[in-house]
Amino acid sequence: MEKKNKTYQQLSKLQQVCLKQNIPFVSYRLPLENETITLVQHHSSPEKLDSLQDIDQKVGFVVSPFSETANHGTYLLEPDCVFFSNDIEGIYIEKLADNNRFLSNEKTSDRSIKTTTSEDFISQVNTATKAMQQGEFHKVVLSKIRLEILNSDFEPTDFFMKLCEKYPHAFVYMMQLPGVGCWLGATPEPLLTIEDNVVKTVSLAGTQLASDSKIESYQWTTKEIEEQRIVTDFVEQTLRSLNIENYTKVGPINYQAANLIHLKTAFEFQKNEFEGRLGDFLKALHPTPSVGGLPKTEAKDFILANEMHDRSYYTGFLGPININKKTDIFVNLRCLQLFDNQFVLYSGAGITSSSIAENEWTETDNKMMTMMNVMMTPKA
Repeated sequence: MEKKNKTYQQLSKLQQVCLKQNIPFVSYRLPLENETITLVQHHSSPEKLDSLQDIDQKVGFVVSPFSETANHGTYLLEPDCVFFSNDIEGIYIEKLADNNRFLSNEKTSDRSIKTTTSEDFISQVNTATKAMQQGEFHKVVLSKIRLEILNSDFEPTDFFMKLCEKYPHAFVYMMQLPGVGCWLGATPEPLLTIEDNVVKTVSLAGTQLASDSKIESYQWTTKEIEEQRIVTDFVEQTLRSLNIENYTKVGPINYQAANLIHLKTAFEFQKNEFEGRLGDFLKALHPTPSVGGLPKTEAKDFILANEMHDRSYYTGFLGPININKKTDIFVNLRCLQLFDNQFVLYSGAGITSSSIAENEWTETDNKMMTMMNVMMTPKA
């Protein structure tokens, strides 16, 4: 226990120094693992990528928005240091504390952010269902945001540790990058993983609150089953479009992530099926129907035209590339963005032609509780 506490203290000090000095870094913990890995880029700023070509030859951490704009690009943090949670020496923390290179970088502003009202969200859902009934698209994911005041005693490093403890099945991260801002999350949805020459991806859809019931006992409505099928079909079509034929498929099965239960179908194939085409794969998948809709272009256009807020990096993707001989890219769900005195929560729901707007509002509230449950946990 004493060793564990010391490990947490050193990691916390490292994160606090990076936050204070505005140094680009990310700390993350993969699902069902104990090790926290921290990547720090202290000599230069992360690269803004013009394309995802050749990204599978890189080493670092990628973060990409829902939709690329002049304000939101895809960045690659290429670490000067890689710290494992049980191997952080004080001498490195002291050197970073003297690094003033990034203090002049402009921080992301929260001035234009406004909480989504229930009236606006319900109106958008009703507009979407009408468009689907007229055959414009099959599914769209609509999101909302909530701006909240930070408690004066809030500690991002403590919040990160709590996320790791509460959500062992999630990808938990804290990152700070110029142009991106400071984000924390515990996302349940892998976009793809590569390990031991095996590539895995999933389709994830349908949401209900977890209880004490056995995982296999949760039942699903026709709407939720249809929503999951839409996402699964899209993944299969994407694999075929990239000439990936030899894959296995398992599901749909019930899957718990944090306080929620989802339907999941898993896909797996050999890495040599798409050697050198990681960027093409990410571009073809993103945004998946679980965060955008289907057809992809029509649904995305509807979102950009009708949502009143900027999704920024929510429902984008992020994760380590070739760190510890693994690549783990996740969809950025169940997350919040930090500002000086406030934070922004993001959540969304899959809308089909049979959706009931008030139910979708409740679902998005439930998803926000992944973060709020931890935010409201008293300090030890």
